[in-house]
Amino acid sequence: MTRFSPFLVLTCFGLLLTSCQAPPPTAQVDATAEEIVDVVNDLFQAMEARDSVRIKMALHPDALFTSVNLTGDAPTTRRTEGSAFASSVGQPGIPYIERMYDPVVEHHGDFAHLWAFYDFSLGDSLSHCGHDAIQLVRDGGQWRILGITYTRTACP
Repeated sequence: MTRFSPFLVLTCFGLLLTSCQAPPPTAQVDATAEEIVDVVNDLFQAMEARDSVRIKMALHPDALFTSVNLTGDAPTTRRTEGSAFASSVGQPGIPYIERMYDPVVEHHGDFAHLWAFYDFSLGDSLSHCGHDAIQLVRDGGQWRILGITYTRTACP
């Protein structure tokens, strides 16, 4: 009878454990996150252009916006339907410029969430900063924004 060396047993056990680990994330995960960030950036570009058609294309028909203003003594909230937002922002006027920084995207199946710090300017004038919490759903193969909850704070 042949005796196994302890080294051989440990090596086999290590290989067995390694083969049971989950595979590393695929490029598809990164591509999905990029698609989601692109949809949000498309919305921001449409806001800057004051283009209601492009805004509506980025939004799900049931989209809701919730603003949480943290600049006063107590938080105040305001809710706006996506269609009303598109109509309001789609009027001619000074560009609305929103820039997000270091977005974090999580997704599972056809649902996704993006979280990011942002700053918002009216033309060349910085208005406010805050955080965006954006929910998206893939509808008919396209990612669309279902809801945006955002804070309004003074900029650092």
